[in-house]
Amino acid sequence: MRDDVDDLIAFPEKRAAEVAGVTVRKLRYWDLKHIVRPSIHRRLGIRTKVRLYGFDDAVALLVVAELRSRGLSLHSVRKVVLHLRSRGYERPLNELRFATLGREIYFQHPDGSWEGGARPDQLVLHQILNLELIRDRVRAGAGRPASSYGKVERRPKTMGNKPVFAGTRVPVETVGRWLEHGRTQEQILDAFPDLVPEDINIARGQAVSA
Repeated sequence: MRDDVDDLIAFPEKRAAEVAGVTVRKLRYWDLKHIVRPSIHRRLGIRTKVRLYGFDDAVALLVVAELRSRGLSLHSVRKVVLHLRSRGYERPLNELRFATLGREIYFQHPDGSWEGGARPDQLVLHQILNLELIRDRVRAGAGRPASSYGKVERRPKTMGNKPVFAGTRVPVETVGRWLEHGRTQEQILDAFPDLVPEDINIARGQAVSA
């Protein structure tokens, strides 16, 4: 199910590729082939372009990536997408339920009927793509990347240039003070949901070295 917060999600090209588990080059090729295009695609100058993938764009990217991982050719995926658009689906990769059997793609219309290379009773149901799981992956990708856990950084114009935990706006010294006052790791994580145990360990280590 869609959430109102999902409408606020927008990924720059590199991050969208990371969430989908593909290369930026592949992302651009899918754009070129009109399979998945970023919702925001503007040229601001001769050398400056803005390409942002919204929530629905990212879901579509993951659907294509999953279909490709199951052995489906990009030609087959593109053929299905173009066919469904000709049937009036504006965002077929987000709107329909897809399934695979071997190297064939099947899709279910809102009326419950299946279309594809075999009869509905020949579908292997456990191979149906779970769109809700894919949406959850997109939402998780909009959060803090795991590569930033347990790391500290300084960013201009962020918290007075104080050291903060990478990917957050939480100052390291703030967590240090909480630890000094006897707050537990669970209490700190509950107060600062963006943090993880690795961050607490960093703050604890800096407090000891100080």
